[in-house]
Amino acid sequence: MAGPSPQDESDWQAIIGRSLAFLCLHYGELRTATLLEQAEFLARLGLPRKEAAVLLGTTDASLAEMARQKKSRLKGGDRGTAKKTTAKRGGRSGGH
Repeated sequence: MAGPSPQDESDWQAIIGRSLAFLCLHYGELRTATLLEQAEFLARLGLPRKEAAVLLGTTDASLAEMARQKKSRLKGGDRGTAKKTTAKRGGRSGGH
């Protein structure tokens, strides 16, 4: 009987890796953190964002957008300018 093929072994390694990443989130008390915080934690462990998205039940595009928004907030991003309103001065008095 032949041993496991290299493909079977790599599949198990991926399963074990994802399981360990999930346990790290759980025991690192990050399950209540935002999705972006969890994804950043998993990235620091070496898990690609695409795989972190699958583990967290979201999409890679969603995580990328959250990261973009966070970066924009931290940078002070272009939020646009509020429309200036001028107070009316000397409005009409009682007579026409």
